[in-house]
Amino acid sequence: MADRSRDPEEMFRRLEQMQAEAEATLEKYQRLSEEMGADQVEVVSEDGYIRVRLDAEGKVAEIGIDEYAMRMRQSLGPMIVAVIEQAKAEYGVKMTEMAQALLGDRMDVRGIVRDSLPEHMRDRFDREQGR
Repeated sequence: MADRSRDPEEMFRRLEQMQAEAEATLEKYQRLSEEMGADQVEVVSEDGYIRVRLDAEGKVAEIGIDEYAMRMRQSLGPMIVAVIEQAKAEYGVKMTEMAQALLGDRMDVRGIVRDSLPEHMRDRFDREQGR
């Protein structure tokens, strides 16, 4: 059963505290988002022929293909997919860093994300995390 004998002023103070904590968390998220450039991610292929930009939600917003790359019809598709995967990985690392910064020591977000990755992607994640 709920404790109905609580002081209304105490309950109101608790609600104000919860609101202040929520506002502080939102402010911290917005600041981290700006600092980490999480509003978008842009990756360019090693040869500079393909550019992929993801929006703030991690969705492909733009793909730029150099005119020369258009002549490489056999390898163009796999090259585009590889750059998209690289952009998604970079986006995932940024989101992981933001979540870890927001939660602090309360949860090991990096460890959880790393453990959920397929084996072949863990080395890349470790490199990008500086492990």
